[in-house]
Amino acid sequence: MEKKTRQTTSKESPRNWLREVRALRTITHQHPNLDEVEPIAPPKVIHGSNAADEVAWRVRVAAAWAWRLIVITVAVAGITWGISKVTVAFIPIALALLLTLLLEPVHFQLQKWHVNKTLSAAISLILGLGLLTLAIWLAVSQLAHGVPALVKKAGGGFDKLIAWLSDGPLALQQTEIDKYVGEFTSQLAGLLERYSSSIASSAWSVTSSVVSVFAMILIALFCLFFFLKDGRQIWVWLMRMLPVSFREPVHEAGIRGWITLKGYIKAQAMVACVDAVFISIGAGVLGAGSMTIPLAMLIFLGSFIPIVGAFTTGTIAVLVILLDQGLIKALIMLGVILAVQQIEGNVLQPLLMSSAVSLHPLAVLLSITVGTYFAGIMGALLAVPIVAFINTVMLYLTGHDTMPRLAGKHDRIGGPPGTIHAQIKASYERPEEILTKEALAKAAADKEEQAAVASAAAEAARSEAVEARKKADAAAGASESVGAARATNGEGSAEAGAKESPAETPGKPE
Repeated sequence: MEKKTRQTTSKESPRNWLREVRALRTITHQHPNLDEVEPIAPPKVIHGSNAADEVAWRVRVAAAWAWRLIVITVAVAGITWGISKVTVAFIPIALALLLTLLLEPVHFQLQKWHVNKTLSAAISLILGLGLLTLAIWLAVSQLAHGVPALVKKAGGGFDKLIAWLSDGPLALQQTEIDKYVGEFTSQLAGLLERYSSSIASSAWSVTSSVVSVFAMILIALFCLFFFLKDGRQIWVWLMRMLPVSFREPVHEAGIRGWITLKGYIKAQAMVACVDAVFISIGAGVLGAGSMTIPLAMLIFLGSFIPIVGAFTTGTIAVLVILLDQGLIKALIMLGVILAVQQIEGNVLQPLLMSSAVSLHPLAVLLSITVGTYFAGIMGALLAVPIVAFINTVMLYLTGHDTMPRLAGKHDRIGGPPGTIHAQIKASYERPEEILTKEALAKAAADKEEQAAVASAAAEAARSEAVEARKKADAAAGASESVGAARATNGEGSAEAGAKESPAETPGKPE
């Protein structure tokens, strides 16, 4: 009986399931008969007094985001376009700021030694220029000594290539090789003749570029001197241009951005030193010879462009080794560069840059790409510091302080916390007022010093008088003690004489 019930249930289960599916499909696909509906009055729509109330909230949010993004995009495009038009001024200023970070410790140390501010700025600038000139002279002299031999070896390598084409697996005839070389030479001459006007215009553009480079160098040196001498006054003047409510947050954000730049420059300089030392050591061991020092300097400068700089300049070392020592040593040189890059990326960058610049590698790479597109090599060099500065400033202005310790530090750059308004007020004073205040302050200090000297003299005289009184009292007490002792001794001797007198005269009656 139970078996029959189970069989019946098992047979009816698929039927019930199909019946439910059909019912659900019927309900889902059931549509009202629009021809049988009855006419009704239209619904009442109540319109508000403001048209914006009739727009859905999501649409209003989307519109608000849209026009703000459009404004931001237009502003960024306008700023970028403006900077591209004044590159000859913007790049020297940015470069001077970075060089100021490098020479600032020397300038501050000279001021601690009581050297005049103008003189210390000039000494720092001359010292920096001297070191740079010495490095360039060493590199140029080594290049002049090594390039001719390298060119000669390159010619020998070309001859070996021609011999390999005739004696190697290709087994080309000498006539065929001469034919190919002649065709290449004729095509190259035709290209030069065809594009001679373009080459001439390019040469003129190179000449104008050289003039622009010299102009930018002079502007950078001029700005560097005044950034060292009057950097604090220039910053306070910029803060004066802002509304009062913006001065304090912008000042604090600027301090943090400047410290970020300083940390970035120090960290990147250490990374560049490591790259230059190890890659140049590898090149010297593999036989770079007199080209080692120029390669080290080139790699050091290229390493200031993160991620791609050291590898790009290192390929020049690979090319030099390839022309001078052959393919095997060139491959070894490439392995040395890759090993140094791995050490930099996995050890040095996280260890040094994490505390200085909190930028993702993708942001760094995109910054370098955009900077290179707009300003070439200088753009690639300046892109990451600018982005790091903007990142720190925007984080502080949006409520995230990456350096909270500065809030209670009084010996920081830019002055103690909360003093920017006092600095701005002091910057409005005229020189004669400053001199008058300094004279009054000096007079007050002299007066206080004289009062302190007089007070010390009076205190010393009072101390001497007290000591003299103590000595007099001590002397008087000592004399009284001596007199009392003598009196006591006299009375004692009188009593002794009185006792001894009857024994001396026994015959007398009492």
